[in-house]
Amino acid sequence: MKKNQFFFSLVIFILLSNCSFAQIKSGIYGFGLTLAYDSSLLNITGCYENATGYDELTKSPRFTCIFYIKGIVKSNSVDIITYYPEDNLSDTISGKLEIINDHTVSIILREDHGGCWNVEQFSNDKVVFNLSQQLKLIQVKYVKSNKAYFYSDKTPSSKQKKYVVKNDFVYVEKVEGDWAYCSFYGNKITSGWINLVNLN
Repeated sequence: MKKNQFFFSLVIFILLSNCSFAQIKSGIYGFGLTLAYDSSLLNITGCYENATGYDELTKSPRFTCIFYIKGIVKSNSVDIITYYPEDNLSDTISGKLEIINDHTVSIILREDHGGCWNVEQFSNDKVVFNLSQQLKLIQVKYVKSNKAYFYSDKTPSSKQKKYVVKNDFVYVEKVEGDWAYCSFYGNKITSGWINLVNLN
């Protein structure tokens, strides 16, 4: 009888644990953070992209903070690896993403990426983000080729004039075969199919 109670308690604990960390929602968390959670693989991917200051000469922000995020969700405290897309082998920084509830997460990193200390410091203390727009995403990916064209369908003949360039982040809604249906959030939203060979 005691064994049955033990196993019953264990099953309940596992189910409750899974529910507690599986509630994370994909979407835009504001202040530059976007996250995508794939519940089938327990993968979390995302990007942080923010800037501060303004240079009158270049007509662009003076400081930028950009990095990619990936990890596997096993509990409310997720071990993550972060890096700028081109530096995925040479300059990774580890950290923790904490799932506070289904609309709130925090991130802390072992050290800050170059340029980030002028925008947001992730190494001093946890930075908290709240979900501002839920999206149906399973992955965030970045472009690894010089150009990646959008297609209206999963066929080479449906190629559009619109494209994204190397290191741009795209938000993936679904993957079918060698194609990903995704969106790029620039001055306006561009959506379509991109061949996976162009993405990380």
